[in-house]
Amino acid sequence: MLSVSLFLSLSVSAGGWYSTKGNKIVNSAGQTVRLTGLNWFGFETNNEIIHGLWAANLESMVAECKRRGFNTWRIPISASVLQSWKAGVPKTKWDGNPSVNPDLTGLSNYDVFKKFVAAASKNNQKIFLDLHSVIDDSYMDNLWYNAAHPPEYIISALEWFATTFRNEDTIIGIDVKNEPHGRCDKSDGTTAIWDKSSAQNNWKSFIESAAKRILAANPNLLIMVEGIECFNSPDKGAIWGWWGGNLSPVNYAGLGIDLGAYQNKLVYAPHEYGPSVSDQAWFHAGFSYDTLYSEHWSNQWMFIYDKGIAPLLFGEWGGHVQGANAVWMKAFVQLIGKYGFSQTFWCLNPNSGDTGGLVGNDWKTWDEVKYNIIKPILDL
Repeated sequence: MLSVSLFLSLSVSAGGWYSTKGNKIVNSAGQTVRLTGLNWFGFETNNEIIHGLWAANLESMVAECKRRGFNTWRIPISASVLQSWKAGVPKTKWDGNPSVNPDLTGLSNYDVFKKFVAAASKNNQKIFLDLHSVIDDSYMDNLWYNAAHPPEYIISALEWFATTFRNEDTIIGIDVKNEPHGRCDKSDGTTAIWDKSSAQNNWKSFIESAAKRILAANPNLLIMVEGIECFNSPDKGAIWGWWGGNLSPVNYAGLGIDLGAYQNKLVYAPHEYGPSVSDQAWFHAGFSYDTLYSEHWSNQWMFIYDKGIAPLLFGEWGGHVQGANAVWMKAFVQLIGKYGFSQTFWCLNPNSGDTGGLVGNDWKTWDEVKYNIIKPILDL
């Protein structure tokens, strides 16, 4: 594994906007930027605000995470929350504790988000938004639309967000939609596909349309693009991966995401998990770094880095640190360390059922065992 001292040469101050050059994220001076981040969820749930404000002081938590080496936040949110902000009707009643966050008393969830942005800026951290679901708690849906909400519902929400925060360089990008998925053996239009068509369920087509609108509103933003679950390849049949994790289509002619004049704003942002989330064929007896690389990582997304197509940023990864999952996590940390990849760990919250979090249910006690596994790849 690479040493922390080598990592320091890849980490730069947080000021300004970012772009890409080959397989690196760079700042305005052309220096390589390594994002070492953390997910803090809640805005995508029916609470419609980051969780834990009933027990954790917002500014203290942001500062503590910075002290521990996290220089970036990935913030999940629903399109319905963004649409409520756009309409000027943000949520005003949310779970909090005036004795813990007295300065947030009486604020709307939109005002709290802006307070969070200010706290991150104060701590020299960056933020990117994750459009996690169409409406609150709908993250299990396959697609970026449903019968009541066409694709325009998400696109117009993100366009408004990009416009509203276009002068705020703490917010560096948008993860356009979380975990598009669906099985290859369905052809009824209910699953995410990736091809050259203009079909409504074609992930490539949607991303390119959404990115055009987002970048017209703010051309400084990075566009983070996740993978799909299953790809019907022309030569290998069905290629399966994690929800949001399968970027194998990019390896085929004409299937990479095309942002035109803004190609230097493209970041591929796959998700990667271990067997505690779901068992997979590559988690066979005796799996290791080498088998994970050859049987899974190489054909899912490593070729993007190897060919210099675009940077990789792992938007979600994490889990429990027992048994086989600990084996996977240590191997993945080794990969991130070896290549200096950017990443945002899932998650800070203790209430993620299949992964757990970095803090306990009191929102104060850190899981030091888990933290120490990922500590070597943080910005320390």
